[in-house]
Amino acid sequence: MSGNLWTEEQFNCPVCLDLPNEPVTIPCGHSYCMGCIKDYWSKDNPRSPGVYSCPQCRQTFCPKPSLSRNTMLAEAVEQLRKGALTTSARESIRSAHRANTMGRAKGGSRGGGVSRLPAMAVPCDMCHGAGDQRAAVKSCLVCMASYCEAHLKPHQTKAELKKHELIAPTGKLAQKICTEHKYLQEFYCRQCQMFVCWLCTSNQHKDHETTSTKAERTERQKELAEVQTENHQRLKEREGELKDMKKMLEATKRSADRVHDDTETVLSELQRSVERLQELVEGVMNQAGQEKVSEAQDVVDKLEAEISELKRRDKDMKEVFRCEDNIHFLEVGRLSLSGTFYIFLIHFRCMQLVDGHIGRGCQGVKDHIWDGTIVKKQHCPSHV
Repeated sequence: MSGNLWTEEQFNCPVCLDLPNEPVTIPCGHSYCMGCIKDYWSKDNPRSPGVYSCPQCRQTFCPKPSLSRNTMLAEAVEQLRKGALTTSARESIRSAHRANTMGRAKGGSRGGGVSRLPAMAVPCDMCHGAGDQRAAVKSCLVCMASYCEAHLKPHQTKAELKKHELIAPTGKLAQKICTEHKYLQEFYCRQCQMFVCWLCTSNQHKDHETTSTKAERTERQKELAEVQTENHQRLKEREGELKDMKKMLEATKRSADRVHDDTETVLSELQRSVERLQELVEGVMNQAGQEKVSEAQDVVDKLEAEISELKRRDKDMKEVFRCEDNIHFLEVGRLSLSGTFYIFLIHFRCMQLVDGHIGRGCQGVKDHIWDGTIVKKQHCPSHV
């Protein structure tokens, strides 16, 4: 656990890791060397032109803030320089920083692509630009920044920086420092449901149920593991149901296809049967019609002969009526009466013959059509 965080290193420029030259403070409150922040902004993200960000908190500014020398900070830095690092130590830190920057630039030009960090990775606060940003491996409670493996080397090699307290990479580190006591919030108050530092557990949250964030995580992790197990079981069940539904759907589609094919086959056969039946009916009707037309023609011929005979008799009777000889009239009139009765009998038999042929023709059509088979019935009409 770190003691007093307000040490000499707290005044170092986060970019060059040295006491700032011509210190300036940007609107978010962080301070840098004037040359360092100008160089950083000149190489800022090209995908957002006109937008400038803080190297530490990533707060963005638009338009570019004006830079003015922080006089009070400059005087404090001058006082610290008297008992601070030697010139050789500062130069070593600057050299390491420049070497890391050049190595990162060369690696970016060789790769030619933009590397993307994993979703849960904490980005290094010193890596410049989204395309060159690497995942942090440690976070420093003194510098209030997270470092990748390359930028962490000064903390591993320099005696002054080795005293800094390093923790696991933690994103948004500034938000996880107690604003009142300036310590890392390593405890969780279950009653207030908030994160607190170790000093808060002895003051404001003294009588509250508090636990370390690690222990709280272990307990929450068990609960999440149970939820995850239940979720996996539900997922397995749903996948099984989905598989069954897909099988059922496929079987239904195949059955529908079969029914469709069978329906088409039945309809085609039915259509052919109807066509054959139509041909048979037309054949029967044509045959029956021809027979009846022939019979009707015979009747017409007989009627025409009868009409001719009647006309002839009528003409003869008119001549008899004009005869003045009474004896001749009576003789001829008796013969005319017997001839008229004979013609009447012929006409009556002809009408009976016509009616009989029409009735037998209709019944014949019915008898000829049964189950698509022509049944020929022998029929010989008698004429009088």
